[in-house]
Amino acid sequence: MAFFTADQEEVLYKLNRGDDNYSSMIEFLSGPFNDFVSREVAPKAAENDAKEIFNEENFHALGELGLMALPFDEAHGGAGACFSYYGAGLESLAKADAGFALGVAIHGTMSDGIARFGHEDLQKRFVPDLISGRRIGAFALSEANSGSDAKSLRTTWRRDAGTGDYILNGTKYWITNALSADVFFVMAKGEDGRISAFVVEKGGRGTFEQRKIPDKMGVRGSNTAELVFEDYHVPEENLVGEIGKGFNYAMHMLNGGRITIAAWSTGIAQGAFEKLVKYVHERQAFGAPLRNLPTTAQEIATLAIEIGAARDLAYSAAFFKSQGRDIVQKAAMAKVFASECAVHVAERAIELAGGYGYVQDSRIERHLRDALLARIGEGANELLTSVVIPRAIWKAFDASGEIPLW
Repeated sequence: MAFFTADQEEVLYKLNRGDDNYSSMIEFLSGPFNDFVSREVAPKAAENDAKEIFNEENFHALGELGLMALPFDEAHGGAGACFSYYGAGLESLAKADAGFALGVAIHGTMSDGIARFGHEDLQKRFVPDLISGRRIGAFALSEANSGSDAKSLRTTWRRDAGTGDYILNGTKYWITNALSADVFFVMAKGEDGRISAFVVEKGGRGTFEQRKIPDKMGVRGSNTAELVFEDYHVPEENLVGEIGKGFNYAMHMLNGGRITIAAWSTGIAQGAFEKLVKYVHERQAFGAPLRNLPTTAQEIATLAIEIGAARDLAYSAAFFKSQGRDIVQKAAMAKVFASECAVHVAERAIELAGGYGYVQDSRIERHLRDALLARIGEGANELLTSVVIPRAIWKAFDASGEIPLW
């Protein structure tokens, strides 16, 4: 089965046709990568969802295959490819198993934070192992009382005058990959109220606990946990960048994360859509296939338009990220549109499939449970549409000077 589709290739062609690596990237996505997703990821998705399994074996194999390394510099062992190729890969993964794909996406955001903001030694120590899938990473920003309002986090750091270590105290919540990870990108607040970032490993002095958050509604193929730090020592060389700059780093990371969630959401929508198309082709109604009803045909067309628009927004934002352009507005718009698209397509797929769509055997209802997280993750849609996107619009307007009427 094609998990990397012709529709994906067409958008990549529009963006990257002048890229010297275009042919090899398409060959990888449509060949070895597609085969891996078809053979190893998709067949296990229902079981992963039912039993809350994050398939670490598949994660390591995917890293060895090379997907995670695509957008990273060759100096770190990456392929130096456009972020849009990586986004396409995440779409295909999410179509197959959105829970597993979410773990891969968050791992990528965390790896990007070290590669972008860590000092050279930190990059050398961690990035090659992360982007090759040898180690699993988690991004620890959220807390029980600080999600979209990240600045209100309460986890603290202080300096040990004797050793120079940073000592963490506090609790992180809703942390994807937290049970599987052995490398954590952790945000904590200093005595002056400014936020700093640290790369944290297990095995240090003090207490570091990982507590599973069970029984999630969706994305059950990823693991989510609470992290508890009590006087936990982090070596001074594991500070990321500069003291007090952690919040800025997190916001940059979230811009990239919103693009990955947009691509991920598109994959969920595409999965629900393809199962719906199969259903309306096979289902008989009034003596003919359900697909022959004009209302059904019109609905299928509308859903296809939405998915195509979501894909265009996601891949375009990814392309401009690789170009070093300002992506704040593009990333937020792509994330909002694609996540709402995923929810709408999954809802309509269930409703058009009737009672069949509502039961687990249809393999459709899982897509809606997974899609609902997209509205929340990497910045709630309400925040993006009421603050982030308008702020970017007003900034552009104020910079444009007086606009004459025409």
